Parts: sequence; C-alpha cells; structure tokens
Amino acid sequence: FQLAPSVTPLAASSADLGGGHVAPALTIGTTTIASPLFRLFPFLSSFYGAAPFALLFVLGLLQAQWTYTGFDASAHVAEETVMARLNSAWGVFLSVAVSAVVGYVLLLVLTWSIPEGALAATAADTYPVLFIVDHQLSPLLANLIALVIGGAMWLCGCSSITSMARMGYAFARDGGVPGWRLLRRVSPRFGTPVWSIVLLSTLSVVLCLYAAAFSVITSISTIALYLAYGIPVFLNLRNKVRRKGEFTTKETAPFSLGRWGKSLNVVAVVWIVFITIIFSLPPNELVFWTMSAAGIVLAIAWFAFARKWFAGPGGDPEALSAARSGRTR
Repeated sequence: FQLAPSVTPLAASSADLGGGHVAPALTIGTTTIASPLFRLFPFLSSFYGAAPFALLFVLGLLQAQWTYTGFDASAHVAEETVMARLNSAWGVFLSVAVSAVVGYVLLLVLTWSIPEGALAATAADTYPVLFIVDHQLSPLLANLIALVIGGAMWLCGCSSITSMARMGYAFARDGGVPGWRLLRRVSPRFGTPVWSIVLLSTLSVVLCLYAAAFSVITSISTIALYLAYGIPVFLNLRNKVRRKGEFTTKETAPFSLGRWGKSLNVVAVVWIVFITIIFSLPPNELVFWTMSAAGIVLAIAWFAFARKWFAGPGGDPEALSAARSGRTR
C-alpha cells in the first residue's frame, strides 16, 4: 500500500493569500490574511518548515487534551453528590484512570483490526472506526456497533448539558453571570435549574450555527477549562509555600495527595501553562487571537460592572445589589 503524502505544520498553517501566493495565514471564516504571528516571529517559518519531531509531538497532544473536558463532570455536580469533597475527587480520578486503560485496549483492538492493505484508506476515511468495523464484521453487527457509538455520543451530550446547566446555576446563584436572577431559579416540579438548561443549551446551538467557529469554540472551551482548573491549584500551591492564606491540609482535605501534593501541584500548573500555549500555536492561531480578545472583553466587563454585583462563592447577590443601590442613591 501507499501512504498519503505527509503535511508539514507549515503547510497546515498556510493558505492561498491570492494570486497563487501560499504563505502562513490566519483564516477567519471565508477571509484569509497573512499570519500576524509569523510576522511578529519570523523564525517560526523555518521552524515550522523543518517540522522537528518535538513540534509534531506537541501538536499531536491537542486531541488528547480535548477529552479532559468531560472528566470534570464529577466536580460540576458535586452539590448533588454524597460526601462530595471525597467522592467528587475520586470520580474525576477514576474517570481518567478507567478511560486510560479501557481506551488503550480499545485502540489496540482497532489497530489490530485494520483491514490488510487498507491502512491509507482507513486513515483517509472520515470515520475510521466505522470503516474498520464495516470491513471486519457482518452488516448486522457493524450497524449495531454504529448504534452503540451513537448512543454513547448521545449520553456524552446529556452529560455535557448536565454539567453546563449545573455550572450555570452555580454561577447564577452567586450572581456571577448576566441574568443570574432567572438562571438560578430551580423548578419546584423537576428539581432542576430549568432556565439554566434551556438558555445555555440554546446558546450552545446558536454558537455552532457558524461552522467555521466550531473548532475555535472547542479550543477556547478547552483552554478556558484548563485555566479554570489551574487558578485554584496555583493559589493553593502559592499559599502552601507562603504558609499564609487559605490552603488545603490533610485535616481539611478528605482526598489528600499527602507529601506528593506540592510536587503534583507544580506539575499541574506547568502543564496547564504549556498546553495553553500549544493550543494557541498555528494552525490554531485563530484561537490565540480570539482568546486574547475574549480576555480583554472579560476584563473590561469585570472592572466596568461585573464586580459590582458578583458576591463571590456563597455570597448573597441580592444583598450586595441592594447595598450598592442604596449607596448609589
């Protein structure tokens, strides 16, 4: 068999800028402009063109990082979990550990099952897993597995909606998002934050109506989640080192890493910084500029008005709003 020609990171980051001139580019929908990052850092052209193994390796890490966005669901539904401070942590850990083992076995089986002489065809297929299943099993079993995969994706979607709705409710309860008075309402009939579910699900669909924005939204969501994980880890580590402020101890943390805690905290913070940079490198340059713009907008929103009605975790946004209104009058 013959493999398809490889694509270098430089080629993946380039596009036709007009007149047949192909160069590193930033593509926004149907608009393509010369890459600002490659202009700011000219050495990137030779570095990407050489395609060193290290660059290929770190760019290949991106797909694995996206999967982590589903493992944190245990934390999002912590308020509905018995002994949440212990069981939520175990839920996150076991979801990663079990997925690592079962996922590796699944990948081995799929790799061994690639039809002989069809490696290139499998790699080029839009759905390589279904390609393997379709060529190695009877039509009945192949269709059954396709249904199982579809069901699994449906359950992933339900889990994502559950996590999203609970996050929206948690922020709204503390006055941390616009429209918090509506989003924090819990249905007396269903016992769920119905408005949070409906509005955030609708927003998710609206964001995906523009197909070109899908990959950007996915990448930004992942970066934002990693940063959200990293901030409390960093603050906890900083306070531990300084021995002042609030930080976890064996007495206050039912799930404790013991003497390994500080070392793993350092690894976590360094990894989050590293993967955030990798997610923003070409060919994901649009993510960098979009994330930068979003950061600026959020900073302006915080200093302009959000800090005036965000009471913080466990705070009373109604009391804070009333107090500020009284001072304004």
